[in-house]
Amino acid sequence: MKKAAVINDLSGFGKCSLTAAIPVLSVLGVQCCPLATAILTGQTGYPYYHCRDLTDMMKDYIDAWSKNDEQFDAVYSGFLNGPKQASLVMEFLTHFRKENTLLLVDPVMGDDGNVYKIYTPELLEGMKRLTADADLITPNLTEACLLTDTNPGEINACKSESQLLSFAEEIADKLRNRAERPQDVVITGVKCRDEDAPVICNVTATHRGITVNPSPFFDKSFSGTGDLLASVLCGCRLKGMPTEAAVELAGRFLSHSIADTVRENTPSAAGVAFETHLIELMECSRMEGTNDGKDSLCIQ
Repeated sequence: MKKAAVINDLSGFGKCSLTAAIPVLSVLGVQCCPLATAILTGQTGYPYYHCRDLTDMMKDYIDAWSKNDEQFDAVYSGFLNGPKQASLVMEFLTHFRKENTLLLVDPVMGDDGNVYKIYTPELLEGMKRLTADADLITPNLTEACLLTDTNPGEINACKSESQLLSFAEEIADKLRNRAERPQDVVITGVKCRDEDAPVICNVTATHRGITVNPSPFFDKSFSGTGDLLASVLCGCRLKGMPTEAAVELAGRFLSHSIADTVRENTPSAAGVAFETHLIELMECSRMEGTNDGKDSLCIQ
């Protein structure tokens, strides 16, 4: 069984981060080995929460896993609580990243043109180093702008769906061009609010070109959707599915899950009702896969 080291926070409520990655990777036939960067009573969208930072323990993970000679087919990095944690992820990679280890980085820093409370210029520099060395990155459009030194305010300056998607494609190309190795870029959750048929798109850039995958837009943000998408991509890539096909599968999975969540009138902070839709991911878990998960055309 393939193994993924997942570096992310653990939130008691919100269905995000590790509580999203563990079930998704498990149903895809990948062992999730969690390295917790912080423990929260609930994700930060709740009005009241407590957070215990685990930066000091990250070195303990590196030490123990190194001494136990643990090996990983993928390293998947998500929420990092500051620039020191970004540096520790780089240190983790020096111990555990081999030639065929897939590195997926979800550079959590902001959304909808705004930065999160954890954001600092130092964290951005750490994320730039991490993402430049990754095989696959999954920023939203705000984070993609930050990584390319583009003003996120330009997002709101786009006056049409076609202009917004062209802007996202341009930023995706910039990210691929700054990468230190061949890289797939997935810009997630691009909101196209066309009055007749609003959609939310994932823009994927690989050496094969750019694809845009639209899904119905419910005009409501839910906790954990980015984590679920990144987790699907990590698992599917390890099973040999190319990024474009994995994004398409993840989009269907999320769309069905969000539709159920909206029908149940679930609060945004509580996350999406994805559990009953995990079976939709089984088509990927049955794939033979490749040895490295880096690139394959064994689609569908």
